[in-house]
Amino acid sequence: MVGKTVALRKQLLGAIASGLFLVGGVAATPSLAADAAPAAVTQKVEGHNELWSKLTADPGAKLPVIVQFSMPALPEAAAFASAKAADDAQTKAIHAAQDKILGAVLPSGTLSSAQATEERNLKRMDFSPMFGMLADADDLAKLAANPNVTVIQEDVAVPPSLIQSLPIIQMPAMYSAGATGNGYHVAVLDTGARRSHQFLSTRIVSEACYNSTFAQHGSTSRCPGGATSSTATGSGEDCTASNIYGCGHGTHVAGTAAGFNTSPQSGQPSNGVARDARIISINVFSQFPASQCGSLPSGYNSCVLTYTSDQISGLERVYALRNTYNIAAINMSLGGGQHFSNCDTDSRKPIIDQLKAARIATVIAAGNEYFTNSVGAPGCISSAVTVGSATKSDVKSDFSNWGTLIDVVAPGSSIVASYINGSSNSQFSSLSGTSMASPHVTGAFAAIRTAHPNATVDQIENALKSTGTGISAHGVTKPRINVNSARLALGGTTPPPPTGPANNNFANRIAVAVPAAGSTRTVTGSNVGANAETGEPLHAGRSGARTSVWWRFTPASSGSITITTAGSSFDTVLAVYTGSSVGGLSSVASNDDVASGNLQSSVTFNGTAGTQYQIAVAGYNNATGSIRLNVTGGSGGGTPPANDNLANRIMIPPHGAIFGPRSVTANNTYATAEPGEPLHVNRPVATNSVWWRYTPATSGRITIDTNGSNFNTVLAVYTGSSVSNLSLVAWNDDDPALGRRSKVVFNGVAGTQYQIAVAGGYGNNSGHIRMTVRGGGRYDTTPRPENDDLANRIMIPPHGAIFGPRSVTANNTYATAEPGEPLHVNRPVATNSVWWRYTPATSGRITIDTNGSNFNTVLAVYTGSSVSNLSLVAWNDDDPALGRRSKVVFNGVAGTQYQIAVAGGYGNNSGHIRMTVRGGGRYVVSSAGDQVAGLSSSGPAIPALESSAFTAVASASDTPAPSPARLAAAPVALQQGASATKSGDTGDVTVAAGSQQVSQPATALAGSDRVELVSAVVTPSNDGILRVPAGGGSFTTLAVNNAGADATLTAELSLSPVAGAASALPAGMSICRTDPATSTCIGTRASSVTFEAASNTPVTFAAFVDHQGGEIAYDPATRLYVHFRQGSAVVGTASVSVCTIGTDGCEAGSRQTASLTEIAQ
Repeated sequence: MVGKTVALRKQLLGAIASGLFLVGGVAATPSLAADAAPAAVTQKVEGHNELWSKLTADPGAKLPVIVQFSMPALPEAAAFASAKAADDAQTKAIHAAQDKILGAVLPSGTLSSAQATEERNLKRMDFSPMFGMLADADDLAKLAANPNVTVIQEDVAVPPSLIQSLPIIQMPAMYSAGATGNGYHVAVLDTGARRSHQFLSTRIVSEACYNSTFAQHGSTSRCPGGATSSTATGSGEDCTASNIYGCGHGTHVAGTAAGFNTSPQSGQPSNGVARDARIISINVFSQFPASQCGSLPSGYNSCVLTYTSDQISGLERVYALRNTYNIAAINMSLGGGQHFSNCDTDSRKPIIDQLKAARIATVIAAGNEYFTNSVGAPGCISSAVTVGSATKSDVKSDFSNWGTLIDVVAPGSSIVASYINGSSNSQFSSLSGTSMASPHVTGAFAAIRTAHPNATVDQIENALKSTGTGISAHGVTKPRINVNSARLALGGTTPPPPTGPANNNFANRIAVAVPAAGSTRTVTGSNVGANAETGEPLHAGRSGARTSVWWRFTPASSGSITITTAGSSFDTVLAVYTGSSVGGLSSVASNDDVASGNLQSSVTFNGTAGTQYQIAVAGYNNATGSIRLNVTGGSGGGTPPANDNLANRIMIPPHGAIFGPRSVTANNTYATAEPGEPLHVNRPVATNSVWWRYTPATSGRITIDTNGSNFNTVLAVYTGSSVSNLSLVAWNDDDPALGRRSKVVFNGVAGTQYQIAVAGGYGNNSGHIRMTVRGGGRYDTTPRPENDDLANRIMIPPHGAIFGPRSVTANNTYATAEPGEPLHVNRPVATNSVWWRYTPATSGRITIDTNGSNFNTVLAVYTGSSVSNLSLVAWNDDDPALGRRSKVVFNGVAGTQYQIAVAGGYGNNSGHIRMTVRGGGRYVVSSAGDQVAGLSSSGPAIPALESSAFTAVASASDTPAPSPARLAAAPVALQQGASATKSGDTGDVTVAAGSQQVSQPATALAGSDRVELVSAVVTPSNDGILRVPAGGGSFTTLAVNNAGADATLTAELSLSPVAGAASALPAGMSICRTDPATSTCIGTRASSVTFEAASNTPVTFAAFVDHQGGEIAYDPATRLYVHFRQGSAVVGTASVSVCTIGTDGCEAGSRQTASLTEIAQ
């Protein structure tokens, strides 16, 4: 499957890079009546006769279709900078291809509205080369005629395929081996899932909805607000209306795969298959009227069905989340139709293949139509895992589809799991179907992934097949899964025999904290593997109650105390004693059953403050299971801590230094666990939790520990805003270096709120807590320096003299290092950096030093525009002549922007910075005549241009030019050192010696088509700077000569170099070609001009800049570019600096006099 993904990526890049996709478009197709389907329709449309008949029978009819198309190649994901970049490139290519095809079908300008309205119900896929839409007969013919369209299928709506099963598939042994699905997720594409249900409230971490509103079918979207898609919290909610057939299906399926019961009662399941996995709930079922639902049972007046296109959108959502969550499998308990062989032209297969290559299995129910040799779609797709159903007696379920297309079998008859019943969050129901079998396999994938995270989908599937128990029917034998055997076949080890619970023996009894006044203290545990000690009494006189575990409770006040086992999952026996050894106990109270039919236990007695009571819980007839022990009374007036509940968590502010420690203290005595609160570190006894929240100010490594606390702690960190939607980040019980204290380390993201819980570990201990957070800090009372980040670097303008010094000052106290920032001078401690930028106006030697600073500095110079793409130019820690100050010397290139960082050296020092830059200044003289006289072939040049840009320094006599146009109009002799004179009232225009160069022709244009450009630029102020008056406008003029072959070129204005980021300027720009004889624009001003560049024939232009709003500060890097293009290739560039008169460095020039209106249009 990896090869398939690589091939698809190779196909997609071509849509971006090659320009060959859909060349020529599609010819118009005449309006079609009820004639025979065109040849292209018969070739590309599946079921074309039926679909064509439906569309041509009614001229206004539109039906939903899915259009698949071919794509050029895309390179492997490794060729991109990140997985996100690869995904973005894939999506961009697919959308571009969709635009091309849709542009030939939809009326011009309606593409965006087609997606936003129901008229076309356009569904754009991001990762699959296809889209869905409502099409009429004309549309279908146009789509089929497109050479890039490969297959068109009708988007058909199909229905969903409607505690004792877990031992059958060996899940208890999996749990003993620690293979519980912890750390993994399953996605359920179904009717949604009720996130408030006690079986799902701690398990659903992400939701989405993809539905359709289609009047012709009567379908209505159930997404929030009636939208066609949503990823908001609550968007994956199941429907609860009792009159809609199919509601509750997804709640049952999700619970079977990975549910966990927060309040188990007798007869309820404790958990689903992957009991520690998390769920991504995606609703893909729209609501339909009874007329579309077939035969409805009594009491229902509508149903839910799912379109194929919505299923694809749901699958693509899972694919997009693959780098956010560890997703093991997707469950699709849905489908329809009858297929005797693989249906690999199905439009769902491409995304299923991509998911499989990403190690995500797509598990699909085979269907419940009693077929003996076939299955429904999409279960017929070869790369999916198709599941049939068996009874708990390992006999094929009578309803289950069967045949060679079945991959594996799982229990699917009479499965008890979460369900809906009005507003109840505790309803469980028994359902049957391959829909119930499929989530058993989905959960099995997640559980096996815990033990074998690197196994492929095929390896896990083959292990399930090879170790399964054969079930035969209709001449075909298929394997019913044995999950632990599959784990062992993949290389697992047999777990050691259970050693019993931690509190199996009296000596290891666990303390129950005193409840708060008026409340109940609940602790949880298990007696699985427990046994009785020598000398242990018969609890409640029951000789068969020998699977006992122990707690201890010391009330803080005297009075009535009640202890119950309500919520435990088995028939309990409860006994309370006083005494300090198992052989010296005195009975206080005991009970087997609360009442007839209630198998839990309860005792009430008068307790004495300060007396330690010993509590034993065992199973009647040695039953075992999960225990909930509830203690009421003996509080002594204690109140829970202020941060007992997540909603009252206490904020920890970031420290002033990045890794500066921030310590807090608290006490968890009288703390409780909230309903729905997760089991921290999977410790059932860790129920006395208190909460904090921490939002790092900077991204990076974060360490949290409980060193200094006076009891055995557990520590857990989550994201999420309520106990019902927490996602685990990190947790720990005992850190090896801290003994019974805890420590976690994780990569934090700036601005993300992390929820921190601390509770008692072994024995539900409580006491004084000291917790320390390191990382993510930033000074929280004094702002960071203005230029702390590269993006906010401060410009240093070049000096008026070439080597004139330019000094700046700053302070790096409270400065930080950005994520991805390089280690300056390879000093890990140099993290408090501040930034400047310097663009030399002339090339040559540049010296920068920090002499005058009051601390040990490091200094580094780079090129590049972001911290992720910086290239080192020079750096220094201690200069020999400057002591602990720094100095660098390098050859600067005019027009190149250099990024300068200064940080603290040894010890990450900070303080006052003084930095001086010498070199790269611009030449300033008293008059234009002096400037021309002072220039030579080696002298200073105009502020830097691109290497392919050419500047002529223009000078005039003392007589002012009557208009800017006259200055621009004179043809410039483009040979080095020559003069150009126009008769009349225009002064001489001189091209300075050495100021011209020959453009580098584009490589693709070598040979007889080679273009060789020489250009000259003149500004009104005669110094290469285009000064724009505030509220007015200015211009620059240029001439270009093509010394190569004749060519058609385009002069195009830009604010960016050929390869670089554009600046944003408060200005309007335009260009025109000028008549050399009349100095007027030829044609209107525009953003580009196309012209014939005949060999050795100069062409002249005028480029205009009109001031609009804010000031444009002087910066040699802020430029107006004119790119000369031949086709798409840039064959030459000219540019000038632009600034607003009156800003620093942008004083009015002597020639800035005339109005732009003097240039005729």
